[in-house]
Amino acid sequence: MSPSPDGPVLVHVPVWMWIDGDQWAQQSASASVPGGEVSVTAAPSSVSWQMGDGTTVDCEGPGTPFDASTHDPEESSPDCGHTYTSTGQVQVSAQVRWETSWESDDGEGGSLRSLTTETSQQVEVIESSGVVT
Repeated sequence: MSPSPDGPVLVHVPVWMWIDGDQWAQQSASASVPGGEVSVTAAPSSVSWQMGDGTTVDCEGPGTPFDASTHDPEESSPDCGHTYTSTGQVQVSAQVRWETSWESDDGEGGSLRSLTTETSQQVEVIESSGVVT
């Protein structure tokens, strides 16, 4: 996330969310037994962010990583973002949906049920006021 969830997030400032590229990658595993081999593949397809304020943000891809050298911090994410409108402690969670399939060395295969992985982070949303002297 940007701003980072390790520090406070400001109310009315756009938050960008994304899954790192090395985490948003197809995963495969194979198993062999005498006479055959089977492979299972899982590919991320979407991510659903529960923002802790009652808002859900559904993203079809990993989201765009915020880069301070090319992005304006006042602009919203082009594909996966949220702006808080009130202060408080919130629990932000990301649920990644994985589409899974299998294939055997004899050419058989097919789809398996989708899987979901989840991670969460406590975030403090605060308000900042300017002082005019």
